[in-house]
Amino acid sequence: MRPFRVGIAAILCLAAGRAFALPIEDVKILNDRAPDCSSLESIVATVTRGCKTDDQRVIALYNFCRYDHYHHAYPNEPDGISALKLINVYGWALCGGQHTVMAALWEAAGYPWRYRGWSSPGHTTVEVFYGGRWHYLDTFLKFYAWMPDPQSPGGRTIASQEDIKANPLLVTDGFQMDQARKVCYHSDNRFDYVGEKVHWTAPAFMVCGDTLPGVLSGVRSSRNAGSPRGWGGIRFDDPGYSTSVDLAPGYALTLDWDRIDDAFYFRGRNQGAYHSCGDKDYRNCPAIGPLLEPYHELRAERTWSNGTLVFRPDFRNDAFLAGLRQVDNVAYRDGGLHPQDSSRPGIAVVEMSSPYVVAKAAGKIASDDARVEVSGDLKSWKPADLANLTPAVAGMYRYHVRITFRKPVTAVELTSVVQHNQEALPYLAPGRNRITVTAANPETLGNNRLVVTYAYCLGQRDRTPEDVFDQDAEIARAHYASWSKTPVVVQRTMDRFPATFEIPVPTPKGKQPVYPRMLFLRREVLSPGQEPMAVPATPTTPEVGADEVLATLPEPWQIGTQPPPALPKRPTETEVRQPTKIGYVSKQGEVFDHHFVKWLKDDSDAWILLADFNAGNLPDLKSLASAKLVLFVEESHDRAPMQAAAAALQTPFEPGKPYDFAKLGGTLGWTIVAQGNGPGDLFVPPRRYEIDVTRAVRGWCRGEPFHGLAVRIVPNRGVDDGWTVRFTPPKENPLELRIERYTDR
Repeated sequence: MRPFRVGIAAILCLAAGRAFALPIEDVKILNDRAPDCSSLESIVATVTRGCKTDDQRVIALYNFCRYDHYHHAYPNEPDGISALKLINVYGWALCGGQHTVMAALWEAAGYPWRYRGWSSPGHTTVEVFYGGRWHYLDTFLKFYAWMPDPQSPGGRTIASQEDIKANPLLVTDGFQMDQARKVCYHSDNRFDYVGEKVHWTAPAFMVCGDTLPGVLSGVRSSRNAGSPRGWGGIRFDDPGYSTSVDLAPGYALTLDWDRIDDAFYFRGRNQGAYHSCGDKDYRNCPAIGPLLEPYHELRAERTWSNGTLVFRPDFRNDAFLAGLRQVDNVAYRDGGLHPQDSSRPGIAVVEMSSPYVVAKAAGKIASDDARVEVSGDLKSWKPADLANLTPAVAGMYRYHVRITFRKPVTAVELTSVVQHNQEALPYLAPGRNRITVTAANPETLGNNRLVVTYAYCLGQRDRTPEDVFDQDAEIARAHYASWSKTPVVVQRTMDRFPATFEIPVPTPKGKQPVYPRMLFLRREVLSPGQEPMAVPATPTTPEVGADEVLATLPEPWQIGTQPPPALPKRPTETEVRQPTKIGYVSKQGEVFDHHFVKWLKDDSDAWILLADFNAGNLPDLKSLASAKLVLFVEESHDRAPMQAAAAALQTPFEPGKPYDFAKLGGTLGWTIVAQGNGPGDLFVPPRRYEIDVTRAVRGWCRGEPFHGLAVRIVPNRGVDDGWTVRFTPPKENPLELRIERYTDR
């Protein structure tokens, strides 16, 4: 950003010989618990801090990108949008834009990259190169897969698309679907009990509803798209954009963690951005979920955010004049601005500039004859309505207001409502936060003061992760969590830099930590005697009370970077339960003693297998190790594999009677039944497949009603290539339920 300038005429007519403070440039506020989003390099440095391997670094950057932006139609500006601007100003894009940001961060970290385009489904992805091979991470689908690699730390590395194409088992066997939460986990790293504790930090994948078969289909259609420095209007670079915040006396920049409903800038659109998937992308995610759940109640976690840049100088002294962009024929006296030469008007030019795009603007001037004009380049000026500057300045990052007057000006207030991405702000985290404030030219502050204000609401969770798991709750949807309605305001005044201070964010003893609900972050430069802007509560110096502790949560960017926890070696026993009754029924009401399982693509008819099991004498929750529905298949379709799933029944069934398919409950789990040789060519012995139904059995252990299970086909083009497929269980012993329990309790 260019520095402000004061005209020579003003210096000559104002307090001759006095030194005027220039604006203080690049006023930066950093928290050691949050990323520094002022540059791509600073993001890489702060997000990958503590990472020791390449896999860890790229996962950390993947986690950051998942937090910083969500999927929505591309934002656009006439000359395109750089990765850094998308991170700080917008926070949304489609697949090519999201992956451009990640590729730009990879480049800043020193890694080569390449784009790869899919045709089935249409999708733009990127891969990163290290360790002599390519690696695929997808922030749009929320996906990456591990593969064995004896040359890599821990004996594994992130797979490329070619690796997945050559070995689909990296996906089909490498992941397990949690049907109740509608997310996937790595098969060896799931949200489940590990000993007496729940492993709640297991990374979640495909959290917006995309599918693993879709990944397999995509990588089969993937092609190399080269290494351009941008995609879809989002590009790596923009030399003209800076995140520098420059403030002179009388200026204040407030950045909120909330929005004003009509204060958005989305060029060419009459509706602001929002995540069409709602809260799917974070409510089960241990990396970004805890950061976002404080705003769930406000519905402000996946939209745009607003703030205000205000110029409201204190007219009791002339310190603010040094912050004016230009002045001509201006003298300060008697608490106002006057024309120095009464035969011609005075002119004062105010610059309104920030790293954030203007959504709305207005102003007020106390003067009997002031005339206002606006310019974006200090060359062409247009008359403007001071009460509504929005039509003249929306979409700008810098504009100038020229005030021409013959009679005294005794007050000026200009306000830009800016749009920014709250995910790029230095939030506070539970525990201890060390805040550092720096400036590029601290000596120019002079006799003025910089005031930094944080406002936030403390929170807590009343249940442990084990309670959350046992109740089938989601780990980051504010379940059992609450936040105070009374804000905490921390305000620090400083006159030299760098300045540091600490903000402890405590948790009541016996409760679980959550991130505070941030309200706003403000920086303002005050002239001598000027008071800070109003705050929602009396500023305090927060302390940790006798009934509080400084509990912390795991570093969000490190989620998924560590090997999965080793399961304790506990003795178990497995009980095999045979069905107490079975039945085959069709959607049209047919019933059979024995039949194939099939589901037509147009949903007009289907044939399913129903089974009931004895739900008595189940283990207690802490003793349940796993539960698998074992499906046996004696023949299957000869054109493609197929997706077979288990579903809960909402009402009981009777063998030999039709069943209402509207009473089929949600899918509990699924498996891929391999392609066979068609009818009559039987597998001897029948092929064996497992479907994880642990969550359903855990519900029965809690006393939830059990009415039986259904086995069905799930039509999925990514698996069956569009064929209408079928398989046939053997008439005798078509399936069984295997319940594994710990015996050391």
